[in-house]
Amino acid sequence: MSYRVGTMLRINDIEGKVIGYIKYANPQDDNKTWVEYRLRTKTGECWLSVDDFYSEYSVSWPANDVRGQIGPEWHKVDDGTQVVQDYGGDVDVDPGERAMFVEYEDEAEERTLSVEIWTDGAEYSKGKYIERGDIVEIGYVSTPTNQQQNTLIKVLIVATIAIFVLTSLSSVFSNRKKSISKYLDASSSFTYVTSISGNEKQKATVYSYKSGAASTTDDVAKIIISGIEGDTESVTQKDDISNQEIAILTEKEYCLIYHPETSEDEVFVQVSSRKYNYTSDNAPYRSSSSDTTWYRSHYYSSGYSADSASYKSTPSAYTMYNGSTVHNIGNGYFDSYSNSVRQSSVNNRSTSSGGISSGK
Repeated sequence: MSYRVGTMLRINDIEGKVIGYIKYANPQDDNKTWVEYRLRTKTGECWLSVDDFYSEYSVSWPANDVRGQIGPEWHKVDDGTQVVQDYGGDVDVDPGERAMFVEYEDEAEERTLSVEIWTDGAEYSKGKYIERGDIVEIGYVSTPTNQQQNTLIKVLIVATIAIFVLTSLSSVFSNRKKSISKYLDASSSFTYVTSISGNEKQKATVYSYKSGAASTTDDVAKIIISGIEGDTESVTQKDDISNQEIAILTEKEYCLIYHPETSEDEVFVQVSSRKYNYTSDNAPYRSSSSDTTWYRSHYYSSGYSADSASYKSTPSAYTMYNGSTVHNIGNGYFDSYSNSVRQSSVNNRSTSSGGISSGK
């Protein structure tokens, strides 16, 4: 079955209009294809997945609350790579674009949880299986005329220029982007330990956090997140257990917070540019073998795909990587903490700068 943009569908108690579609192929499964339809409904947008080869059909919604936390009620049923073969309508993809995906089901095999890891981050969605007969075509709404489209394009161009100007002014006044390296250098709570040279003239710097009593990685992560005003892309804790290794990924840096192998009462912080991690797979300074393995697999899962687009002309140490991957990128607690710090910082700057601010 296939539907063109503008088709009106009823899926059980859901009615919506097809506003776009993406046809995918899985090169790890003989390039078998399926189609995802983007629907606009009265209660928001959803996606209809149509896989006629395996006779599998489902409807799903974005699930931003997952934040990488895959609970024990879900079991994995499929994973692989999805490559865009074709698209139409209102979707943001290009032919040949690809993402890793992981599919989960609940115990009753009725509900679904999906993870898609694109170059610009991970997307999560939850949904439910449906029968083919549950999908009913109920009409068609034509697309706008060329004159209407031209008018809309002009409006969008003006709006885009306005947004660009406001965003530029906002970035000037808020100075929002913060550097972990600069914060650690300036903080009296952290002491320089050593530097590790990597490829392409990159290096990682290691600091020690000193306090009057034994410190946890949780404590240090909060200090650093507050120091950079919550400006993170993701914060992930190993095995989701308190006082375990923590990785902070920002737009430009990759930071590891861990206990050195010989001292559980001391906390080390290794920070580097993401290019260092992309080009080098050195072990963190005085880290255990298990921490080193997690450090590498976490970077590969969280940052490598995006960095390979940014540094595509630069040789990478992960080109032939065949180790484990980390699917629960982002820790619910620390990402929530980071969001709270970031929003508080934005609000403070908004008050002090006459109302010009930026935020996610």
